[in-house]
Amino acid sequence: MPRCLRCVPLFLLLLLTACLEFDAQEITFRHDPDKDRIDALVVYRGLFVEGGGNKEPLPKALADLDAAMRDGVFCFWCNWPFKVDPVHDDGPGTALLPHYEIETGGLFTDPKGILCGYQFVRIREAKAFLQKVETLLEVAVQTAAATTFEDRGRAHKFDADSRDLLREFLRSGEKLLVVERGRIELRLPCTRRDHRWLKGQVEATFLDQAPDEMLRRLVVAKHRASGGDGVDVGFRADAVDVPGKELAGSLRAAPSFRFFWDNDFTLDRRDDLTTIGLGERGAEELRLVKASEGLYHGALLQALRERGDKIEDGVPDQELTRRFESFRGRDCVLPQGLAEKRAGAPGKDGGK
Repeated sequence: MPRCLRCVPLFLLLLLTACLEFDAQEITFRHDPDKDRIDALVVYRGLFVEGGGNKEPLPKALADLDAAMRDGVFCFWCNWPFKVDPVHDDGPGTALLPHYEIETGGLFTDPKGILCGYQFVRIREAKAFLQKVETLLEVAVQTAAATTFEDRGRAHKFDADSRDLLREFLRSGEKLLVVERGRIELRLPCTRRDHRWLKGQVEATFLDQAPDEMLRRLVVAKHRASGGDGVDVGFRADAVDVPGKELAGSLRAAPSFRFFWDNDFTLDRRDDLTTIGLGERGAEELRLVKASEGLYHGALLQALRERGDKIEDGVPDQELTRRFESFRGRDCVLPQGLAEKRAGAPGKDGGK
C-alpha cells in the first residue's frame, strides 16, 4: 500500500524538492456549528533549510517561504504530500479550495530563540465542505476496496463481505467521516480479517517512518557536533550504528512514536465497524501535535534577519492563543496572492 495512503488513518490525518522545512508543528481546531465554520491555528516550529540535492538550498528556501506567505500555502505534518496551495492547486481537492480562508500570521522566534511561523485557516460553509470531503473519501474507499494491494511481499484484497458491508453502510446514509466538537472519526465497515490488515497498515506506517526519524536525528546531531554543514540532513540508513543505550531515548523522541502519546488517538472495532479517531469527544478544541525531529538549525533565521524581514522575538504560546481567539471574532485577512485570485485578477507566478 502506498505510504501516502497508509498515512490517512494517522491524520484524518512544498514540494518534494523543496528546501523549506519545519521541524515540528501544532494545529488547534475549533468547530463552530452555529456559524458553520471551522477555525484553525497552524504553528510551524523550527523553520529551517533542508539541503538535499539542491545546490543552492538557502535561496530556494527563501523563495519557498515568500511564495507560501504570499499565497497562503499551508501544510500538515510535512511539506509533502500534505500541502494545500489555495492559489495554484488543481488536483482532486480543487473543489475544497473555495471554502478555505487563510491569514498569514507572520514569523517569530519562541522564547528559546527558534524560528517559527503561524497561520490562521478558516473553513467556511463547513457542512458543505465536509460533504465534499465525504464524497472524495467514498470514492477513494470504494476504489481501495476493489484494489489488490501488494503488502510486504503478499497480496491483499478486501473481502467480498467487506465490500457488501461498505455498500450497505453508504446506502443507509451513514458517513465515513464524522466531525464533532473536539473530535474527528474515520469509520470503515469491514470484516475482522480486513480490520486486522488495516491495523497492520498503521504498524507499517510506523515502521516505515520511526527508524528513519531515529537514525536521522542521531546522524545529524553527530554531524553538526563535528563541525559539519547544518543544512545537510541526509543520511544512509545502512551506514548508521545505534548504541543500545540510545535506542529508548531515540524512539521516545521519534515523531511517529510521539504521535500516539502526544495526541488523543483511538482505534476501535464494534459491530463490523472499525473506527479511527482523533481528539476528545465534547472538548472545546481538537489539538494535533507533531513532535520535533531534531533537525532545526539557524541558517534561515540568520538569512531572514540579514534580509531585513520582520520577525517578532520571544513570542510565548499564550500570545498565539490570544491572537487565535481574536481571529475567531473577526473576518480573515487574505494574503495578496489568494486575495487576487478570489477577486479574479491574475496573481504573480501565473496565479489563476
